[in-house]
Amino acid sequence: MYIDALIFILGCAALVKASEYAVESIAHIARAFRMTEFVTSFILVALISALPETFISVFSALEGDPSLGLGTLLGSNIADLTLILGLVALAGHPIRIQSHIIQKDLYFAALTMLPIILGLDGFLTRLDAVILLVAGTSFIFILLEESMYFRKPYNDGNHFYKQLAIFFCAVIVLLVSANFIVSSAESLAIGLGIPTVMIGLFLIALGTTLPEFIFSLHSIKKGHAELAIGDILGVVVVDATLIIGITALVMPIAINTFLLSMIGMFTAFAVVFALLFMRSDGVLTKNEGMALVLFYVAFVVVQMLVA
Repeated sequence: MYIDALIFILGCAALVKASEYAVESIAHIARAFRMTEFVTSFILVALISALPETFISVFSALEGDPSLGLGTLLGSNIADLTLILGLVALAGHPIRIQSHIIQKDLYFAALTMLPIILGLDGFLTRLDAVILLVAGTSFIFILLEESMYFRKPYNDGNHFYKQLAIFFCAVIVLLVSANFIVSSAESLAIGLGIPTVMIGLFLIALGTTLPEFIFSLHSIKKGHAELAIGDILGVVVVDATLIIGITALVMPIAINTFLLSMIGMFTAFAVVFALLFMRSDGVLTKNEGMALVLFYVAFVVVQMLVA
């Protein structure tokens, strides 16, 4: 079991580092194609930052245990909405948010509850997967239509091929490390006598949220707080629709309805609290950030007691 724990830790470290390189390289690639600021940021966080969860979820489904991927995705969503958003608010000055961004994100964030609602019957079937994929694809098209808010193009044609090579190497490392994480996590779960969904819910989920945390801090330092907030909520919706949909399409997921109900309750409160705090005077303060962090701590405590 000690060897499995070591493999798990090393795999998570490789996953986090590779995702950082993937995020940085795709930024240069996007700029080389003169994509708008909005499209660039959307690729960075909502799609590329979701790569770790994607590989873990798909591999866990192929291994016959898709609950590990489901736990990772649901856990990372709650962490993004509370812990990551709260830490970003605590790291700097109060975050000012444009009202039209929050109005759109309220609609998008509502999609985070879709997989939980579909799974309340104890299963996420391939039909449910199709529904999630359609919802996620619609989300992408809506976001692309909103690019009118961010018209400033980037002009960076340097080092394109170098960044392209770095991106593909990072994806390969993501692929290999995700495979090792899944196999070691299953062995640890058996050895410790706990469900694999709990390992995904906490241990793996925290590691996979680092890319969006790093990018959000960078966005705020550059004076683009609305991008940081929009992208955190964006990756939540991508995880909840596209990635869970792909996982369930590969292998339908049997779900513990009691555990899912508990997670669903915390997810709903996390969405409501996060959006209410951001709507209050159009500012996310440090006190509100601390409240979100404490909410995540409460979530962890309750889930561990339930487990």
